[in-house]
Amino acid sequence: KQWYQRRVAITAGDSFCTHTLFRNMEKFCLLTLAVLTALLILPSEAQTQSKFFAIGTDASLECTWNDLENPEDIQVVKWTFKGRRLREGKRYQYSSEGNTHNLLIKNIQKKDKGSYICSPKMRTDQLLGDGKFVVSVDKARLPEMPEPRDVRMTEGGTGNLNCNYHQAKERYGLKLFWTYNGEKIEEGDVVHSGTNANYRAYTDEEGRDWLALSNLDLEAAGAYKCNYKYPDKQIFSMKFNVLVKDLTGPADQIRNVTVNEDRYTQSLICDLSSLTNVLSYRWEKDGEVINNDTDSSGKMILLEDDMVKTLEFDDLNSEEHSGAYRCVAELQYYETGLTFNFVVEESTKERDFAPWSQWSSCDNAGKKYRFRTCIADGCSDLYGFVYEVQTGYCDEDDEME
Repeated sequence: KQWYQRRVAITAGDSFCTHTLFRNMEKFCLLTLAVLTALLILPSEAQTQSKFFAIGTDASLECTWNDLENPEDIQVVKWTFKGRRLREGKRYQYSSEGNTHNLLIKNIQKKDKGSYICSPKMRTDQLLGDGKFVVSVDKARLPEMPEPRDVRMTEGGTGNLNCNYHQAKERYGLKLFWTYNGEKIEEGDVVHSGTNANYRAYTDEEGRDWLALSNLDLEAAGAYKCNYKYPDKQIFSMKFNVLVKDLTGPADQIRNVTVNEDRYTQSLICDLSSLTNVLSYRWEKDGEVINNDTDSSGKMILLEDDMVKTLEFDDLNSEEHSGAYRCVAELQYYETGLTFNFVVEESTKERDFAPWSQWSSCDNAGKKYRFRTCIADGCSDLYGFVYEVQTGYCDEDDEME
């Protein structure tokens, strides 16, 4: 019926043009052609469109007739490629919504480049024009890779790396993987076998990709990349140079301790109870580790009472015991210490005390005694006493009581 109506209209025009004056013939023929053109509805965009698709992606071609009164008037839209009709199946899928008809080409390849035509078949006498697409297929056109970014993190802390490539990722169906120093980060929660640093990869609601790092150590420093793999095997990457700063503990607390040999004993006390996660501790003297085997005479003893560590000296000696003593607590990422600048002064008793008295007579136990008194100011504070007694053992020549 549609073909018949077209033919009648053209025949009538030709007949009239043959039987009129020449000067009117051209004018009427053009009018007839304009009427016929107005009846033909073209797709909403230009009849011929150029489309580019990346290899391995899904390509969508779309024909829309905006002036179509009733979408149901279209009986079917036939899609052809290089003159061959395309049948629905694994590679080609048809769909429609309203006045729009779509052809989806799955996993497009270079062999699919060329001309595609959408041709509507109508149930009415309304005329719809064909749509034509010139399709080119090649490798995806990747953007220029950005310059590497330097990211500074701290030992024992956390850090985040962020890549925003969601538009291309969604458009081309890209596969994301993260690498460390050129090696793919394996599934799990540790960045690589030589570190204790943990990671978590995720995508946020806005499509940005994140690599969250935690429990950082110095071995976690290196080159990280987020890599987006295209269907044509090309890879777009963003690089991060991660620098992990050594976490330095606080400076040692300093205590200056000065005593006299005449004090006889002295204790250096190190209380670690305010610290958490103490892995170990040690004592040092002038940078050398000391323990209970360091002084075989037993004049220097290391004692422990839970988190209170004590270094005890007996029979103080200026030459042997003076020095810088350091109590060191080893924590997870750094060490902290308490330093005692310990000075033992030589004895001043010969200056501060009166001469010794004569030895007493020997007692029944075979012992004898002598005394002396402190004559300097502040004896009680300096020595803790104001006189001292010395005990001796009698021999055969000593007088008995």
